[in-house]
Amino acid sequence: MKKVLKRLDRYAEEFLLVVFLGAMTLIMGIQVVSRYVFGMSLSWSEEITRYLFIWSGFLSVSYCSKMCISIKIEQFVSKLSRRTIAWVKVFTHTIELLFFGYMIPFAFSYMMSAVHSGQLSPACHLPMWIVQAAPLVSFVLVFVRVLQRWFIEFAFARGKIVNDPVHPERSTEYMIEANVPEEDERRNS
Repeated sequence: MKKVLKRLDRYAEEFLLVVFLGAMTLIMGIQVVSRYVFGMSLSWSEEITRYLFIWSGFLSVSYCSKMCISIKIEQFVSKLSRRTIAWVKVFTHTIELLFFGYMIPFAFSYMMSAVHSGQLSPACHLPMWIVQAAPLVSFVLVFVRVLQRWFIEFAFARGKIVNDPVHPERSTEYMIEANVPEEDERRNS
């Protein structure tokens, strides 16, 4: 069970994104062949592709949070020491946790409105709550991923040895360097 949870933690978003993007490619390929070779159009292909695209977009937010890839300006932060950068990341992750913690109830309410309405998609007759669950699932996953990053950055900022799969350079040797003042700090002392 522990091994399964570890694999889910490591590969859940990647696996789902690959499946969804592969399915989108396959469905749209079938649609193109159907339209131009057989002269008929499939009514469900664009709808399913749109819903897979929505889910992929929301899941990619969680994946980017897990892998620490986001739009950011590091010009000012790069001038700080490694441990100070970790403290800045703890601060920014705290803001992210507050934001996504705030958004989760709204996403749940949004999904539940579709559950109560019983609305179905036009072509496939899928319950619309399946599509509208994407923000809720994404925000919960992002909250978990940011919380994981928060604990890693907090431990690193405190000078602890961390196992950071995203930043493998944070090995024991790196931690020893992080605990010693850097060149600029040594010159100023």
